[in-house]
Amino acid sequence: MKFNFKKQENDRKKILIVEDEPMSVMVIEKILKGYEFDLVIAVDGLDAIDKFKKNTIDLVIMDLYMPKMDGFEASKRIKSMSRDTPIIVISTTLIGEEELKRDIGIDYLLSKPLNVNKFKDFIHMLLLA
Repeated sequence: MKFNFKKQENDRKKILIVEDEPMSVMVIEKILKGYEFDLVIAVDGLDAIDKFKKNTIDLVIMDLYMPKMDGFEASKRIKSMSRDTPIIVISTTLIGEEELKRDIGIDYLLSKPLNVNKFKDFIHMLLLA
């Protein structure tokens, strides 16, 4: 019996980016370009749930305000499937980080406009440490 393992794919961390604004996706992709990550893009919460179920995701980067299903509901559903997968919310919300942690289970909140250095610090802490 012969097994075909794709070692390179399995060794790379996979990040699910959930964002309906193409420009925001481009900014995140540009920031992450220097890293060896596989990026999975979802355009709304429903798409995120579907892609989360089909992939082994190491980190979720979530917007809160999107069509079809918002990031509030999508975050709750992802956390119900995997408590251990960290979720970083990048949003313009006025809701506090502690409230979002308590109510929807996110791990971190970064405000827009994005502080690139703080974002990279989270990436290093969560995926490269």
